Amino acid sequence: MAHGRSARFARIGEEMARRRWWVIAFWVVLAAGLNVAVPQLESTVAQRSAPFLPSDMPSQDALRAMSRDFGSPASTALGSIVAADDGGLDAADERWYRTLVDRLTADHENVAYVLDMDGNPATRSAARSPDGKAVHLTVAAEGDVGSTRAHHSTVAIRALVDDIPRPDGLRVHYTGPSPTLADLFSSIDLSLLIITAVSVLLITLLLVVAYRSVITALVPLITIGVALGVARPIVSLLGLHDVVGVSNFSIAIMTALILGAGTDYAIFLIAGHHDARRRGRSPDGSVAEATGRTSAIVVASAATIAAAAGAMAFTQVGMFRTSGPPTALGVLVTMAVCLTLTPALMSVAARRGHLEPRASTERRWRRVGAGVVRRSGALAVAAMVVLLALAAVIPTFRVSYDESSVQIYGSDSTRGYDLVRERWGVNEVVPEYLLVRGDHDMRNTTDLAALELMAMSVSKAPGIAYVRSITRPDGRPLAESATGFSTGAVGGQLTDAHRRVEAATPELQRLATGVTALRDGADEAARQMPRLVAGTDEVVSLADGVLSAVGTAERIIAIASDGTMTLPSSVRTLAALADTVSALLTDIDDDARRSAAAADGLRSVFGPMLAGANGPDCARDPACAAARAAFLAVDRATGGRAGQALRGATSAASAPSAAVARAHALLPELRTGLSQLQTLLDRLDGRSPAELRAQLGDLTDGVSRLSTGLDSLADGLRQAKAGTDQTVTLTAELTAGLRRAGDYLTTMSDATRSGAGAGFYLPPQALSDPRFVAGTRLLMSPDGRSARMLVIRSTNPYGHRALSEVGTIVDAARAGARGTVLEHAAVSSTGLTSLSADMNRQVQRDFALYAAVAVLAVLAILILLLRSLLAPVLLVAAVLLSFGATVGVSILFWQHLLGVDLDWSVIPVSFMALVAVGADYSMLFASRIREHARHGMIGGVIRGFGTTGGVITTAGVVFAVTMFALMSATVINLLQIGFTVGVGLILDVAVVRTVLVPAAMAAIGNRIWWPARA
Repeated sequence: MAHGRSARFARIGEEMARRRWWVIAFWVVLAAGLNVAVPQLESTVAQRSAPFLPSDMPSQDALRAMSRDFGSPASTALGSIVAADDGGLDAADERWYRTLVDRLTADHENVAYVLDMDGNPATRSAARSPDGKAVHLTVAAEGDVGSTRAHHSTVAIRALVDDIPRPDGLRVHYTGPSPTLADLFSSIDLSLLIITAVSVLLITLLLVVAYRSVITALVPLITIGVALGVARPIVSLLGLHDVVGVSNFSIAIMTALILGAGTDYAIFLIAGHHDARRRGRSPDGSVAEATGRTSAIVVASAATIAAAAGAMAFTQVGMFRTSGPPTALGVLVTMAVCLTLTPALMSVAARRGHLEPRASTERRWRRVGAGVVRRSGALAVAAMVVLLALAAVIPTFRVSYDESSVQIYGSDSTRGYDLVRERWGVNEVVPEYLLVRGDHDMRNTTDLAALELMAMSVSKAPGIAYVRSITRPDGRPLAESATGFSTGAVGGQLTDAHRRVEAATPELQRLATGVTALRDGADEAARQMPRLVAGTDEVVSLADGVLSAVGTAERIIAIASDGTMTLPSSVRTLAALADTVSALLTDIDDDARRSAAAADGLRSVFGPMLAGANGPDCARDPACAAARAAFLAVDRATGGRAGQALRGATSAASAPSAAVARAHALLPELRTGLSQLQTLLDRLDGRSPAELRAQLGDLTDGVSRLSTGLDSLADGLRQAKAGTDQTVTLTAELTAGLRRAGDYLTTMSDATRSGAGAGFYLPPQALSDPRFVAGTRLLMSPDGRSARMLVIRSTNPYGHRALSEVGTIVDAARAGARGTVLEHAAVSSTGLTSLSADMNRQVQRDFALYAAVAVLAVLAILILLLRSLLAPVLLVAAVLLSFGATVGVSILFWQHLLGVDLDWSVIPVSFMALVAVGADYSMLFASRIREHARHGMIGGVIRGFGTTGGVITTAGVVFAVTMFALMSATVINLLQIGFTVGVGLILDVAVVRTVLVPAAMAAIGNRIWWPARA
């Protein structure tokens, strides 16, 4: 690459000046057409923004694995909705919360899954604040954390929350890692407009002050305006087709470097034009001269920035990958615009008498150069001491991954964090997830005990407030799982049993008395049993006789009736005959009464006559006496037969009456007997006497067996009596033993409920308890092979301490599992702190990679430009030293003075800008020194100071101010990047380019161009 004037570039400048209106029209039409045809870069970023974090980080993989294990969609965009009511959560708040859960669960487009611990009694304490006035709900949005998808999901979730009517006094915020990044990107979107406006304003003011001409200032302004107008749609188009990754950082970093680099290149060209005009060249000739002398530096500078920024394409972190390549493309477009449009604009302005140079400052800068050369050794050493002293602050550097504190103004997520700290005292909504994966179902007492040991070990690790797990859902071990609780429960039951047994002792004694009485009764029954057997035998014998008589009667009746009648039919016939006899007796009785009446008449008439002769009644009656005398005469005449006949008639009349009375008295008994005989015959049911005798034999056998059974019962009751007596004795001993066991276990429970003596035991029946089953759905996978714990830190989970201690969680868990069934289980952690730790390692790898590529690329370009090895090494070393000093200044200002740690993005992004731009200024300076070094190194240094001092200072200040414009952003990381790069550029211009590089080159002499010669 030639030094001094390049004929090729001069011809390009001449051609651009000659076709100036065509060139201007081309770039204006191109910029306008691209902006009309291609969506704006902000729109593309909103649609296609690359993920903020690398997708293959271990913590990202662990989050996805956890989602898969628990049957949820794979998502890393975790957040929490926090709701609080200063008056306490009431019924209206509860209804609002349930409605929220239902709406989120139904939103499958934006919500990956919801972890509703408050809806489960077993885990409700994990969702409620200690004062019960707040509740949080874990919500995983669709997409990966930091991606466009996650951002859109976050916006939709917040809209859903706002759409639900909120009870009075209820404060609600959606916070957590993913919502925090979404708010950060929204803040950056707002900052971009502010940064661009402030940058253009500051650049305009500086250019007007520097050139004292608005027309001259318009040349760089139009240049950077067209450069942005062309570069932005090109990057948008490439991002739209996934050729390059884009993000908000693409816009911020690319815009800042295009504004700074474009302004610098235009200043270089204008400075060259002014030099040519001072030497008497025509306006167009001056344009061609400036282009020929400066374009090589512009190309080399653009190539350096593009190489440094393009090296970020090898990184994995989204911010780097989406900032570097777009910036490289933007700078290359800016270079093309500066090499074509800027000469055309200069020609238009110069032909109209503008763009004329002011008084030269070359002599002043030469005097500065001479002073540096005279004290080159001392100044070089002093500069190095200053830079090394500033760089010595670097070991105190603390990196910050606290994206929540990056936002200067409050956002929904930051207000959510504040609310969580207010109600919980710690950042409850940003847990570290500890994932334990076994090769078997862990829903058993042994594995749960191992999980509790792991949780206990982790809870004792530095910086840990508490651990929530299936064995300690509220951050404290389950009271039911402590050995002391179990022994206390058993002890209480034994004590209660002792009381019940003691109270039942009188009943037991009454039982013993009852058993004694029962035994005595059984013995008496056994003694009486032989009599029962004998009586049964006698009854059976009598029944046998009856059956024999029945058989005889059946045979008699059969013979008497010629076989036409049976005993049952004969009985029925006799019953009917008894009715007939009864009627006959009635008739006879009636006749007898009539006969008796007649006899009574005869007796009343003839009775006195039959009485003795001296009857007193008849003797007093003369008629009776006469009649009797006459009847006696007749009776004598008949030889006494008349009296005998009369007596017989009166006696015959009275005889049937007595017989009939006896027959009447006998008939009811006869009927009853016949009825009973009929009933007996009916019960026989046609059975023969042989069959009845067989049944009577069975009765005899049954009574014999009963007798044997009673003997056995008596023996058994005698034994039961002995056992009851022994039970009474043993019960007294059991009562005393239960009292001692209860006292012992109660004492043991008091000593083992907590502290070092506490153990873990969950009874098998507890595993089927509805509360436990519901809890496992949240904290254990459906197959029981994976368990997750929520580790809550006592320190800021975004903080430096948490970042440095993240590995202790897994180490503590493995230490707790040592010697248990889960000793060989896979243990991993994920969450915000793990993501930050993985991000930190990835940032370090990415920074080392692209820094090496950038340094080598810059070194190669310098070697080509300067045709030397030693000078490029010196320049690159000076730039690196300047960068180290700049980082030291930034650490001093932000970390030690303001107490704000540097964001993780500051050093890598600042390195890209400072190495590339710092090398540009040294490149221009060294190139001019090389150009004038033909007459000696000292003269070359002094002349180089003279020709580049003003232009590099102006360019450096403008570029620094452009970067300082980033400090108008609403996010601290952009403020810190702007401050660091701005300070670095000032330090580079004031110390490196003004003192260190020229002093070192003067001290080394012409050997600096080795292996070439000056």
